[in-house]
Amino acid sequence: MKICWRVTPEESGRITAALHTLMVAIRKDPSSVGCHLSTEMGPRTGLIYIEEWKDEEGLKRQLRSARFSKLAELLEWSIESPVVEFTLPAGTRDLGYAEEVRMDQSA
Repeated sequence: MKICWRVTPEESGRITAALHTLMVAIRKDPSSVGCHLSTEMGPRTGLIYIEEWKDEEGLKRQLRSARFSKLAELLEWSIESPVVEFTLPAGTRDLGYAEEVRMDQSA
């Protein structure tokens, strides 16, 4: 999963601190390969957040978690439409993939 979005410099510190908290939880998950955060400072702060999972089932579990809900709340602070990409064996998907997974409670 890769998310790119822009926030105001005033909000960037609060958002990056929240992301670091979420990253600590991700690193403890046995199905996580890792996660990364990059920032680009300027008139608008650019954020690039990446999570890597061992398999799609691990990713789906995270998409249904409270942790992902908190991540989604942080996207609401974006000053431009965020770009969300899920690289899967069947191809690359957008944020609609997360919505599908969260609505499918059977898995």
